[in-house]
Amino acid sequence: MIILSCIAIFSFFIMHLIEMASFGSRVAGRVSNRIALGTTLQLSIVTISRFFLIPFLPVLGYLVESGILMKDYFFILLMTYLLCFCASIFILFKLNTFQYFFQKVFNNYEHKTIPIAILKTALFYGSEIELKSCEKFTFNRIVIKKTAAACFAYLFLISGFFIAFMFAILYPENRLTLSQFTAAFHGVGAVIVAVYIDPMLSRSIDLNNDNVSWLDNVYSIILGRVLSYFLALIVVSCYFLMQMI
Repeated sequence: MIILSCIAIFSFFIMHLIEMASFGSRVAGRVSNRIALGTTLQLSIVTISRFFLIPFLPVLGYLVESGILMKDYFFILLMTYLLCFCASIFILFKLNTFQYFFQKVFNNYEHKTIPIAILKTALFYGSEIELKSCEKFTFNRIVIKKTAAACFAYLFLISGFFIAFMFAILYPENRLTLSQFTAAFHGVGAVIVAVYIDPMLSRSIDLNNDNVSWLDNVYSIILGRVLSYFLALIVVSCYFLMQMI
């Protein structure tokens, strides 16, 4: 059970780490004037990150089927959100490092496929090319409305699986039906991202005469995601402590 719990935790964490790091591709595309490639590469990376659902969902489902205790389940959630929260903070403050990486991927992609370009960049990260920087994160760059919208959307996206399977633990006689509610929770967040957050970010990145708002939007969205992990972590911590008492 410990091994399976670790698989569930790290599968979810790595999936979200890759997805968060992919924001560097959008930034790299803007600063290096390769917007279309930056957007395409981000979408490709997000799709690839879904590979980690393959171990995550069956393992989490097996833990529920095996009668995992609620306190053990909340411990899995606690560790998962703690790792994701720490990673999201690191990405927020080190966004330049990630977008440097993707600028090198763009350069290596000239004569290679995307997987080979990423692999070559990872193995030979120190290769010399001229890199363009973006301004570092400060709270002055944050647009509260957009941060709140991102936080609200990602709260649904990061908790959909866990809430559905939690209900499956509470009501085992209907666990198969309840586990299908993942799509309902994800749907709310996915719609907000699809109709507001992503188009807003793309529009600001496309404006060549605006060198300010696009980066404000990027940092606002990432901060919103940081806050979503933080809020989820607080809620899970409270429930975990209640289960332990």
